[in-house]
Amino acid sequence: MESPSRYRIRKLKPYAARTLARVGVAALAAAMSASSAEVSVPQAVGSPGTILPLPVSFASQSSAVTAIQFDLQYDSSALSLSAVAGDAARIAGKTLFFRDLASGQRRFLIAGINQNLLADGALINLFVELVPTAPTGTYPLKLLNVVASDASAHAVTIKAVDGGITVQGTGGPGSRLQPSGVLSAASLLTGPVAPGEIVTLFGSGIGPASPQQPAASATSTVLGGVSVLFDGTPAPLLYAAINQINAIVPFGIDKRTSTHLQLSQQGQAIADLVLAVADTAPAIFTVDASGTGQGAILNQDGTLNTQSNPADKGSVVVLFATGAGQTDPPGTDGQIASDVLPKPLLPTSVQIDNLGAPVLYAGAAPTLVAGVFQVNCVVPVNARSGYTVPIVLTVGNASSPAGVTLAVK
Repeated sequence: MESPSRYRIRKLKPYAARTLARVGVAALAAAMSASSAEVSVPQAVGSPGTILPLPVSFASQSSAVTAIQFDLQYDSSALSLSAVAGDAARIAGKTLFFRDLASGQRRFLIAGINQNLLADGALINLFVELVPTAPTGTYPLKLLNVVASDASAHAVTIKAVDGGITVQGTGGPGSRLQPSGVLSAASLLTGPVAPGEIVTLFGSGIGPASPQQPAASATSTVLGGVSVLFDGTPAPLLYAAINQINAIVPFGIDKRTSTHLQLSQQGQAIADLVLAVADTAPAIFTVDASGTGQGAILNQDGTLNTQSNPADKGSVVVLFATGAGQTDPPGTDGQIASDVLPKPLLPTSVQIDNLGAPVLYAGAAPTLVAGVFQVNCVVPVNARSGYTVPIVLTVGNASSPAGVTLAVK
């Protein structure tokens, strides 16, 4: 007959094994969670009728991630979303794709035809509009179905951190447009504004109910009763709609460190901001106006550069950009370039595939409004062939954001 003590020991062994196994699994899961790559949405606070720019951020935690997909769930009765690619996606040469799966659930995919790793930072810049009738309270922004892969198409563990928006108070003068809603019209990124730069303002109810464009000229200082002033100088307007205005920063802010932007509607101020000023803020326009992907670039024969119509190595390409800063002779707000083509005061250079591309011309774009900047350069003969060859424009000490590409034969 076995002793009670021996019996207890035998009974404890499998129990201890199961316990140790559970502890080991828990420890392993905790270790994996601590070192997993992470995608996150922040918490934010806003008033009804405002637009909040929010980044969806990525932290690699040493994981090798080349593509990521996730769904964002939100309350569509109180919030509406728009999105552009963030720096982390642009630097890696990725493209942002998205579609609505259902009301209040949007799927995002950040991927590309390269094996570049996603950098840490903002994958997506969200613009979340709080509808004017949104009740006070907290509205979750939940990340669902998060998947990621490495360069070999193997799954990579991703931790999701949800965010949310707290709606409180009521919107008032100045709440409809925030500094983070003033973007380069070419890159759709925030940053200091430059003399002559074409900018896009994203806000809530900042423009006329129906879209307006200048009728008798290229620009107008008033569209649908809306005007934008920089230090009291009216900005030429190209487009105005209820949540978006495209304007050209007056050349008169040159040499200033900051500028005072005032947005008026029917003579009443509805936004009042102070923005940083830079000598230049170059950005290349893209074909789909997303700020990334195929640049708005012409081949030497004047046809549009595309995947099916790549540029020859050694040929001339023509790119269109904004943010080149003050010119010689000094820029005139709203003027159409014709006989005299102003050149930027600061030196201009281009890199294609990280190689110097000799610049043949840099200045105003003939027949286009002051603020559009044209550069003719030569595709380096040593550049790689491909549909997504990177191109970067530098004016003075500032360079255009990554993510714009050129097709090279």
